[in-house]
Amino acid sequence: MQTNKYWSIVIYCCTCLVLTLSTLTATAAERCEDVVARALSVQGPFEVRYAGQSHWQAAKLNDRFCTGDALRTGQNSRVAIMLLPETVIRLDQLSSMVFTQPDTKASPSWLELLKGAAHFISRDPRALQIITPFANAAIEGTEFLVQVDAQRTGVTVYEGKVLVGNNSGSVAVTSGKQAIAQAGQAPVAQALVQPRDAVQWTLYYPPVLLKGDATLQQAAEALAVGQVDDANALLDQALVANAGNSDALALKSIIAVTQNDKVSALTLANQAVSAAPNSAAGYIALSYAQQAHFDLSGALNSLQQATQHEPNNALARARLAEMWLSVGDLDKGMAAAEQAHALDPTLALTQSVLGFAYLTRIKIPESLDAFNRAIMLDQAAPLPRLGLGLAKIRKGDLEAGREEIEIAVILDPGNSLIRSYMGKAYYEEKRDKLAATQYDMAKELDPNDPTPWFYDAIRKQTENRPVEALHDLQESIKLNDNRAVYRSRLELDADLATRSASIARIYNDLGFEQRALVEGWQSVNTDPGNFSAHRLLADSYAALPRHEIARVSELLQSQLLQPINLNPVQPQLAETNLSLLDNVGPSDPSFLEFNPLFTRNRNALQLNGVAGSNSTWGDDLVYNGVYNNWSWSVGQFHYESDGYRDNNDQDQNVYNLFVQGALTHKTSIQAELRHQEAENGDLVQRFDPDDFLDTQRDKEKTETARLGLHHKFNPGSEIIVSYINLHDYDFDSELNVPQPLPPIPGLPPLSSNNAIDISTSEKGHTAEIQYLYHGAAFKLVTGVGNFDSDLDTGFTVDTTIEPPVFPGTNVVIDDDEEVKHKNAYAYAYIPWG
Repeated sequence: MQTNKYWSIVIYCCTCLVLTLSTLTATAAERCEDVVARALSVQGPFEVRYAGQSHWQAAKLNDRFCTGDALRTGQNSRVAIMLLPETVIRLDQLSSMVFTQPDTKASPSWLELLKGAAHFISRDPRALQIITPFANAAIEGTEFLVQVDAQRTGVTVYEGKVLVGNNSGSVAVTSGKQAIAQAGQAPVAQALVQPRDAVQWTLYYPPVLLKGDATLQQAAEALAVGQVDDANALLDQALVANAGNSDALALKSIIAVTQNDKVSALTLANQAVSAAPNSAAGYIALSYAQQAHFDLSGALNSLQQATQHEPNNALARARLAEMWLSVGDLDKGMAAAEQAHALDPTLALTQSVLGFAYLTRIKIPESLDAFNRAIMLDQAAPLPRLGLGLAKIRKGDLEAGREEIEIAVILDPGNSLIRSYMGKAYYEEKRDKLAATQYDMAKELDPNDPTPWFYDAIRKQTENRPVEALHDLQESIKLNDNRAVYRSRLELDADLATRSASIARIYNDLGFEQRALVEGWQSVNTDPGNFSAHRLLADSYAALPRHEIARVSELLQSQLLQPINLNPVQPQLAETNLSLLDNVGPSDPSFLEFNPLFTRNRNALQLNGVAGSNSTWGDDLVYNGVYNNWSWSVGQFHYESDGYRDNNDQDQNVYNLFVQGALTHKTSIQAELRHQEAENGDLVQRFDPDDFLDTQRDKEKTETARLGLHHKFNPGSEIIVSYINLHDYDFDSELNVPQPLPPIPGLPPLSSNNAIDISTSEKGHTAEIQYLYHGAAFKLVTGVGNFDSDLDTGFTVDTTIEPPVFPGTNVVIDDDEEVKHKNAYAYAYIPWG
């Protein structure tokens, strides 16, 4: 009986609890029609007081907020919030704010910052109104900081313009300036030497310790929420007690790295390693300091030593995986990431590195899961947000991906590389002004990084500003070695080749074709495996007479080496005999083809055309798409014209179907079908415009199929294979040549008519294998090829006499020839001096 009574009480209590939770959940979901904000990152105490309520309760990641809700942060806390639409906010510790009610839905968003500090990045097309006790701020699409204490309000602007005002007056504040407003006084603007010092609390300090004593744990926790002054005080206390405290020195080194004090960072990290040669923390800190000094091999060596001394340290393994991915060794990076995951799957860096490893293999669902797990484990880390943004963009959702990159920026606004990625996202969205601003900020944050210079040059080129684009690309090339903080020597050369290829295209636009050709050769010599460099050479050869075969060869190499991308080769570019004048007809490639700043799942349709006198018109239509590890394109090209004289007409048609698939991150395959047909009269340009053949008619048809393979053995070693089957080639040329005969006594004037027919039919195949080696000491290109063809040539001359007093003649010559050719070659590029 007692047992039944006990279970009745338990069931009753559980039922009440379920009903209560259901009521609370329903109430939270139905509090407002339009959610105005969402929590993106929560560190430390964070509370919300819902509109109409008097009590505060804990808030967490992904909680939604409505108009009238109040938020506050506690001691040692930071919070990131998405204010819908397109505004992200970072709240410092001991801050409080309220989402106030706008007049109408079309009115600006309103919020009231009561105390503390808030960093804003706003892209809302509507204005944003910030209310504080001493001044209000009106903003539209900008980045700024608002600080409120008991005596004043400060507004610091990093981008755009903010109008700060109160009852005593107003002032417009622009980038790099600050406005101070106090009670009863008009706001006053002033210039700042180091405006970003005010947002030091927003920086992200990467972890180096998995465990430590109480003082060091407190210091690490203070760094995790950006309280660097508190962390420094605790670390100084630890070093007073023990000047050789390796973990304290390692944390000091990380602070110096994050604040761009590279010399102190390296000194402190070396001291940490010397103090405890068997501790992983010192080596991890040393790897960051070495990376900041562009010593990538040294950073790798330090992390390998860290894992040797502490093989079960998951943080050291994850950091090693990150470095392997940075130098382009995806296999070693993936192996180290999996080892780190096995040691500690709850480590955020482990999940982030796994996410990037999956992303390089185009395993989008797995990468999304890994990045989301990393965010849950470390909500303040910018790296998983950046990775999540890139994964969403790769999946095809550019807007959602850009939002994640904006969150990464608000989590670490001093990171130049993330700023460059945000500029790329704005560029893809055709928001050029915002893209330009982000590139400028990235250049300011890290003057040694060539990345923003390169992408800004692309932006300026698309805006038809080639001279400015040329300057930015030259600066990018000059700074290329500073890219070592992110890339290996091999990938640095690939960067340089890409930059050289881009600068050559600008030379082409400026009319410096010879200089463009030199840059193209330099690009290929720098990195023979760079598909962009080969594509540039192909386009440079297109402007030169009698370089058609070289152009098609370079274009084929470019296709075989290219990664999965949305940019197809237009059908006509792989043909050698279209007989088009330069810049006549839709034959020029567009600049956009070379600059897919993001590869993402999507479809595209490209159409261009030309029309002119003499019944001239042409079109170039390409449908193409990317889905995960596959890309495809279907193209059609047509050009026709009556020409400028009799029998100068031509009609050209080209069709192609191209499919490429990445079987693994190392291996890709491709297949292409092409059909080309043409009919024309006499197209030869002679000195005498009346000297032409008015009866010549040519017809041509070509059908080919091609298979290709590209495999990378390791960074710097790869092979490409091409097989082309000439299924059918038919050429037929007809010409009637009338000719008067010498007079014969007793006969009327005679003439002969020679009907000439030349025909060619060919079937065959070509196979070639090429190996490319790219090492520090030299580069090597070697290969073998085989060509086999059956060529049937016919020549017929049918002569008739007018009037037919003599019988005509008929001459037929038929030649069947089999052509076989084998070749082998090797080219070495050896730097001298």
